[in-house]
Amino acid sequence: MTIKMTAVASATAIALCAFSTAASANLVITEYIEGSSNNKAIEISNLGSSDINLDANAYKLIMFGNGSTEPGNTETLTGTLAPGKSLVFHNAGATDAFKVGIESKVTWFNGDDAMVLTKDGAVIDSIGKVGEQLKWKDGDFSTVDATLRRKDSVKVGDTDTSDTYPGTSKDQWLVLPKDTADGLGCPGETACSGDVTPPEPPKPPEPETGPCSGCETLTPVADPATFNADIYYSDVLSGDFANAEELKNALSVIIAKNHKQLSYKQVWSALTYADQDPANDKNVIEIYTGLSISKYDNQTSGSGTGKWNREHVWAKSHGFPNESQWGYTDAHHLRPSDVGINTARSNNDFGACKDTGEEVMFNGVGTGNYLNKATDCWEPRDAVKGDVARMIMYMDTRYQGTDTATTQMPDLIAVDRLTTTEEDDSPLIGTLCTMYAWSQSDAVDAYEQNRNNQVYKYQGNRNPFIDRPELVKEVYGAVCGDDPNPGLVVEGDIITPESVTEGAAYTLDASAISAGEGVTLTYKWEQIVGEEKTLVGDMAVLSLTAPKVKADETLNFTLTISDGTLDTIKAVSLRVVNVPFMVEVGFAGNTKLAEEQSTTITATVADAPVGTTYSWKQVSGATAKFTATELKLDVTAPKVSIDQSLVFELTVTNADKESFSKSVSIAVTKTEITDGWVKPEGAGSLGGLMTLLLPLIWLRRRQG
Repeated sequence: MTIKMTAVASATAIALCAFSTAASANLVITEYIEGSSNNKAIEISNLGSSDINLDANAYKLIMFGNGSTEPGNTETLTGTLAPGKSLVFHNAGATDAFKVGIESKVTWFNGDDAMVLTKDGAVIDSIGKVGEQLKWKDGDFSTVDATLRRKDSVKVGDTDTSDTYPGTSKDQWLVLPKDTADGLGCPGETACSGDVTPPEPPKPPEPETGPCSGCETLTPVADPATFNADIYYSDVLSGDFANAEELKNALSVIIAKNHKQLSYKQVWSALTYADQDPANDKNVIEIYTGLSISKYDNQTSGSGTGKWNREHVWAKSHGFPNESQWGYTDAHHLRPSDVGINTARSNNDFGACKDTGEEVMFNGVGTGNYLNKATDCWEPRDAVKGDVARMIMYMDTRYQGTDTATTQMPDLIAVDRLTTTEEDDSPLIGTLCTMYAWSQSDAVDAYEQNRNNQVYKYQGNRNPFIDRPELVKEVYGAVCGDDPNPGLVVEGDIITPESVTEGAAYTLDASAISAGEGVTLTYKWEQIVGEEKTLVGDMAVLSLTAPKVKADETLNFTLTISDGTLDTIKAVSLRVVNVPFMVEVGFAGNTKLAEEQSTTITATVADAPVGTTYSWKQVSGATAKFTATELKLDVTAPKVSIDQSLVFELTVTNADKESFSKSVSIAVTKTEITDGWVKPEGAGSLGGLMTLLLPLIWLRRRQG
């Protein structure tokens, strides 16, 4: 039984609230084992009387971990399951007794994770309650440290994932001792007999029914016969790109156009067209063994021995673990592979590990592929090293993270190192410059060109590094030490001040730069303002005067140094410091007035620049009458209720509209009105009142 493992929930996975229920020809979970350590397995059986074509619908086994309502590790089932036959998934770390069927991460449960079997999104069986993190127990029943085996009387699954668990569901199960594994591989309450054999794979269909077992005939979406590379890549061929990244982005736009997303099932068919053996049209060529194998030996069910499956050259766990993501089904990097060799490659990076790893064997014969398990490095056989490199570069270029809303793909990045175990889920793969060297040593051949045409025919886009191999150097050469546009190598630095005050003279000195003994250099200084460049000098030393600025500002220059053949460009930035406008201001005149008195204040401004203007305003105190002309201020003090200060401000503004302000204070004293009475010295308001009242009190006492 061929299984596709998805390590995280896909974009099309169903959330808890979207679940419905459906009958499905009695496809039921018949055994669940949560034993010691990694002794975990789960069995699904056909309890009906007719075959179940698992490809006719979307059958999935989903783990909802840690009380989550979002799908976690998922298995999608394909192939045909005959009546009375079972499909088993086991944990990779389990002991041998549990290693029945297929290794799968869907068995990473711990007794408190709900397991749900669905058909086209509808629940057909379940264990546990979705959204609840409990180790479900009721009497002898337990989902932890136990083997649960479905009773013979149960023919349909538990379709309610939200009811109280286990409730009456516990009555459907026999509870067996921890680590019981003798029932894996067959339905029923008893152990499997020793002569039980795994279900036989379905017979391959006749050639006219499809290009491979369980495959559909694809409809072309493009015609390789009419393909014109000059037209297809015209935006690149006629473009002017500042750097390799701009070129790469332009290529990404081209190869994204008309890209038709294939389903994962359609990939089977695409590979039979793209990887057809040139010497035998009934066969495909396996990427890592180089062997020719029948198209109808694709692994749709049962054992993978003698079968081929779909190898993701850019490992799908490195950035796109879900079928809904376009990279998962992009045929430009999917290749037929022997099942066992594919497993050996796993999700390892590509790199040079022939000297440090071990040769991968196939039927006792070396394959020319090498694996270093300590560093997770895979070196493919020489004949396909260039193929691998160009497929990785295609993926790195196609998926730039710019059309994520459509493709659900992150920005894939080929890095020049082996990635770490902690980065297994990251959209990274190595080793870029090793693969760059492979692309140069293993040139594009007729097989690869035909493959590009066939993928184009059914997927609608192309691999530019096959069509135009020179683009490999244009895009990746510089980062891998093979710059297509090498620059002049020079030594020394440009001497520049850290900053310069506006209006001050300064120099940028490149005289210490050399390109070797006896090499004559020329210089071109340009100042950059916005998108414009202005030539400002052609000597090693540039002397200029800093402009006046309203605030600190950075000047940007480039210096092009040439030996007559090669050039190099160096950038220089210089900060111009703004000096705030200040002048020395003095005031003359009487600044102490009684109310309603007048005064004239005359200001003096030292070294006032030409074009300076002046303005006066009152900023505090009782409103006074005043007139002002240039540096002269005439003020009449107002009547006031209390002594106070009148503050006037003179603003000096230069021709550049920069301002400086200074204030002057005029003290105004209230005029006292005595009416023949003088307030006793030191008496406050209470003292004054008592002075008036005491004679009245004395007079009344006399009258009394």
